[in-house]
Amino acid sequence: MATSFSAVSRQEVTVLLRLIQGNQLLNRQLSSICQVNGLKCTGVKAELQRRIVDLIQDTVNANDASRFQQVRQSILNVGSQRPSPSSKASAQRNTVAAATGLPNTQFVPPMTSYSQAASPYQQRGLHGSASAVNDRPLNSPFNPSTGNIIFHPSPFYRIESAVSNLRTCETMAQHRNSINIPIKAIDHPALQQCLNDDSYRVMIFCAGDIYGVQNVAFPHQSELRVNNQEIKANLRGLKNKPGSTRPVDITAALRLRPPYHGNNVEFTYALTSKKFYLVANVCKITTVKELVSIISTRRRIPKASVISELNKKAQDPEVVATSQVLSLKCPLSYMRLEVPCRSLSCAHMQCFDATSYLQLQEQGPQWLCPICNKSAPFEQLAVDEYVRDILANTPKDLENVTIEPNGHWLMKTFRDENLKPCTDPTFDDDDELEISEINIVGRRLETPKTTTPIIGTPASGGRESSANAPHGVAANSAKRPAAAVIDLTLSSDDEEPLERPRKRQNTAANGFQNSNGMGFLSESPVGYPHS
Repeated sequence: MATSFSAVSRQEVTVLLRLIQGNQLLNRQLSSICQVNGLKCTGVKAELQRRIVDLIQDTVNANDASRFQQVRQSILNVGSQRPSPSSKASAQRNTVAAATGLPNTQFVPPMTSYSQAASPYQQRGLHGSASAVNDRPLNSPFNPSTGNIIFHPSPFYRIESAVSNLRTCETMAQHRNSINIPIKAIDHPALQQCLNDDSYRVMIFCAGDIYGVQNVAFPHQSELRVNNQEIKANLRGLKNKPGSTRPVDITAALRLRPPYHGNNVEFTYALTSKKFYLVANVCKITTVKELVSIISTRRRIPKASVISELNKKAQDPEVVATSQVLSLKCPLSYMRLEVPCRSLSCAHMQCFDATSYLQLQEQGPQWLCPICNKSAPFEQLAVDEYVRDILANTPKDLENVTIEPNGHWLMKTFRDENLKPCTDPTFDDDDELEISEINIVGRRLETPKTTTPIIGTPASGGRESSANAPHGVAANSAKRPAAAVIDLTLSSDDEEPLERPRKRQNTAANGFQNSNGMGFLSESPVGYPHS
């Protein structure tokens, strides 16, 4: 790697690459490293190793020492969490320590405001020495005094310190159980930060295991009370979405001002088939507004790269390049984009608004692109300068633009939408002629309609009404010979008249006779002469 190592040690990089490319780490450990650092965590071992190596090289090329130390610490943490026998675990730690040139103690990296890869207990040295934590056999029973659960990092909070011991929620398959956590402000000076700065909050964390990197997860049936006050919070997250549960903020229910009364956190749960582990931490909160500011000031997607990608697709002989419509609305809020961003791994041009996306992740973190459903962690979000340039040069009420294959964009106005139907090639004069023909046929149908009531002559009607009908129709038929076609339809034996005639009383039978040779039948009682 021909790059400057003024901020990143060449020896550290070499040793770290050797550790990743060797056989010391298992597939699930490599997958965990990828997951912590926002990389795709599926695939064979070679693919996982390649992704991590590329990440290390990218941080070195960017000369980002802070990011490199985060990646390095995540690798060391996973390497030390291997659940193997005691002797193998000790040898594993010695190998990592010897490779990195460090003693067998923890390394505290500089953490940013949006990453918490290392355990808060190891960082602050809360429960005994770090060597005691590292020397504990990883397959031995868990000791609350040396708790070292590592939670997945979140850009919304950074764990500062623990204000309680790690409590174990035993399995309860049929009964309820309660765990009490006492918290006294006088015993934990870190709680004073919550009084002086609103960005420091006391939050309850829970996990289903103590090994590896854990998601926040509470028992399915559980509730939380602080000083006999019920805490309204979603302890389940999104259905079938691991990692979508947030820690519970209990700061407002705590008594932290003098006189320093004790606080009691009561956690009640039931119907669990495995153990859970509960702890209270003081966290530094980062607001959505601050995160949007971070996205706006860091790495961006250059306008030139977007245009270059469009030209590359247009020159592909196997692809027919056409213009495309780009929406200027956020697919989440349906409002006009303010800070257009997308993941660096997204191949589409459509952007989403950074504020709307982060607000959604704050409620239930999934970190998936709302457009292509690919992974879009906070570290991979970047502002698209091409779309931002379009937003800066278009009216506020414009909803979309047309992107040409060469990268030029055109405004799609409302007037163009109104004129579009007039140029429709399917609209021609043949349709008008066809409609006119139907109207003529419809007028021809009006003449025989006058005889319809006479066909069904009521019983009270006289002889003249039934006899006059054929004469009137015959006169009209002489003028319009084509009416015979319609009369044949009306005289079909399969169809009944609209109103069936009532049978005459005291008659032997009813007869049907042709009237003046017309194409329909007229009902006439037997014995009555025809005119």
